[in-house]
Amino acid sequence: MSRIAWRLIPDKSVLKSLLKWFVIINAVLAALGILIGQNGEFVARVHGSSFLLVITAAGVMSIELGKPGDRLRPLWFVGSLCVLSTGFVLLALTWGVPLPEVAGRPIATVAVVGVVAAYCAVVSLISSRSRLRTVCWVGAVLHGLYVCVLIWFDVSLVSGRILALFAVALSACSLLAVIEFIGSRRTGVSESDSAEPLPTYCPYCGAPSLVNMPTFSQCRDCGGKFRAAV
Repeated sequence: MSRIAWRLIPDKSVLKSLLKWFVIINAVLAALGILIGQNGEFVARVHGSSFLLVITAAGVMSIELGKPGDRLRPLWFVGSLCVLSTGFVLLALTWGVPLPEVAGRPIATVAVVGVVAAYCAVVSLISSRSRLRTVCWVGAVLHGLYVCVLIWFDVSLVSGRILALFAVALSACSLLAVIEFIGSRRTGVSESDSAEPLPTYCPYCGAPSLVNMPTFSQCRDCGGKFRAAV
């Protein structure tokens, strides 16, 4: 079974309820836009609000599911708040709520932090190699810091080339993580019939929240890795 599936099991009921409500809200907003909207601008705002709700929910859920252990819990909490704040501000802008000019840079910075946190959480969710995760995290954090520098300071020295280099590096890391996830998923499916019984608790801390991969298991609480022996 894939790592994402094992991550979803402990929070299955909560996710199911949340996704149901977001799908219902999305459908209601879209229907209102079609039935009530008398001009294109109103319909565009309704559909934009629906899209922002789904994207914001996906970002928060990605962070909650992908955060590894409890060591960086405050940082993940800040990332979730940044995603929620960004979604709220974009929703307000969609409906024409004016924002002061001085709020532009802080809002852009909050959006960057939210995107970086969501990206790191998704990489942690699909990648089991600590080295690859570290490279992706470091690249995303450096990219985000550089974008924040461009937001707050007037830096014109080869800024476009540096951003392009960061984009290329992060794209490569992301593709490697996706390829690894697809490979591990196929391996897990092909070996599911002959696999040994999976462990149910961590031998280091005793926690039952485990991520079982084809070749090893990892504890979500303490981060310990081990291989079951028969």
